[in-house]
Amino acid sequence: MGTAARLRALRIRAGLSRVEMAQLLGLNDAWVADLETRDGELASTLSLFKALELAALLGVPLHELVNEPPVAGERISLLDLPDLIRARAGHENISIEQLQARLDLDLRAVLSSPIQSASDFPIGFFQALAYELGINWLTLVPDEHAD
Repeated sequence: MGTAARLRALRIRAGLSRVEMAQLLGLNDAWVADLETRDGELASTLSLFKALELAALLGVPLHELVNEPPVAGERISLLDLPDLIRARAGHENISIEQLQARLDLDLRAVLSSPIQSASDFPIGFFQALAYELGINWLTLVPDEHAD
């Protein structure tokens, strides 16, 4: 089952209409319809924090929503991302600008405000960045069970 079908099934299991879910998330109904019909839509349009909000609304951890295995071990704080990016550029002996050009990702916002970036950038951005950094993107997801 793809992400879109899983999302729809979880919404129905939670007893929410598409309109209700859209309202609770602050999205429009058409956006939710796209999320439920296009498998790549969630990763390409929802921010990390909005996806966490969606998963919580549906009563599942984010890894289950996106159908990936849970992360074992330590998480990586979003606040550590700038250092990881700089270390990667240093390891390759290239500038941040060169790394940015190679990745085709705008890293400036993450370097200056990684938390805000998790509100602004889609999951796909973090998936691509994590891949380049050699980490599982789900290690960047704040612990959903923390108090």
